[in-house]
Amino acid sequence: MSMVDAALLRRAGDLKGELVAFSRQPRYDRAVSRFLAEYGNGLEDADELQWMLLWDCFVLEHRLANGRTVVDQFVDARPDLPEAERQMVLGWRDVVQGPFEVKRQDGPVLVVESLVDDLTYRVRSNMGPAVFRRTPRRSFLIARLVAVGDEWMLSGPIQILRASERDFACQLALDMSLRTPEAVFRNPEKLAQAWEHQRADRARFVDFFGTDLLVVPGEQVQERLDGYHTYCRDTVLGPEPKTVPPAVSMSLPSDLTDAETVGLIYDETDGLGFYADFGLVEQAFANPELLRRRRWREQTMSYVEDDSVEPMVLRRLAGRDPEKATVVFRRLLKRPRFDWDRDGEQLMREVKPGYFDRPPRPRVSPLSERLAEFAKRR
Repeated sequence: MSMVDAALLRRAGDLKGELVAFSRQPRYDRAVSRFLAEYGNGLEDADELQWMLLWDCFVLEHRLANGRTVVDQFVDARPDLPEAERQMVLGWRDVVQGPFEVKRQDGPVLVVESLVDDLTYRVRSNMGPAVFRRTPRRSFLIARLVAVGDEWMLSGPIQILRASERDFACQLALDMSLRTPEAVFRNPEKLAQAWEHQRADRARFVDFFGTDLLVVPGEQVQERLDGYHTYCRDTVLGPEPKTVPPAVSMSLPSDLTDAETVGLIYDETDGLGFYADFGLVEQAFANPELLRRRRWREQTMSYVEDDSVEPMVLRRLAGRDPEKATVVFRRLLKRPRFDWDRDGEQLMREVKPGYFDRPPRPRVSPLSERLAEFAKRR
């Protein structure tokens, strides 16, 4: 179905209203309070639009304590929904948001292009097309969209920027691209480009450090990283650039710079990661007897339990000596029959389920030409 018929759009609008009503049940009061405490700070004086926007985020995307969304629970509570409607509503967990440039109006549809992923979206409003009278060509729409058939429906409030506010729209899109690369990767071309960038970046890392895994004292890690970023800049610019911009590095948090050691791993899939007190864990895998001592045991256990430590890190440590790894996990988990070769992968899925919930994504985010140009000017 290439076009959305009016009946489906009406039905989508009705279901969205029912979903919002469902989310206002007292059973969600505590979850809403926690959500607003985390994401709505400073919103005591928020206007109605800000509240509507936050509520839309809570209903469609926020994971409750049980790991599910309000949308999941709404669909569970509605066995009467036909399968097509169930799938449509569940699809609303995947919201497309950000600044969109208005290209044209096509009857009741507004055709917009995302400044984040460069894709074109055909957008309808379940309140009718009158809402698009305020969106002339080249203006910008800050909105959240959910899929209805092959097209999209506005979800929650919208904000309209004039064509003259283009820089503000670009700044929003730039922030979003860097903060949530997932949004950029909706575009398969951008995803392929990002993998390419990551491969090239990893090759430079290996050229510079001579390895894709090194362990350095915490007090040296920032200096080593800055050196690597300077090398990247010089490699990309070539031997005699006309102007040399400053190298862009990242400031590492104090929990890394204050650590005794930091592991830097540039993995093909998981990208560049930093791991505090990696040296202790490395020693424990080389000599499991060290786990009798609290410091080594607690640090190694934190690598097992911490979601920010990818399975790849434990696989690499275990792969050096699977027999010793077997002893490490037997002692840490108090599982006398554990065997790394046989049970290691199952264990990774057990202790780091979030990692396996979604396909791997590159850590670098390619900017569109428009945003790269804007970033340069800025």
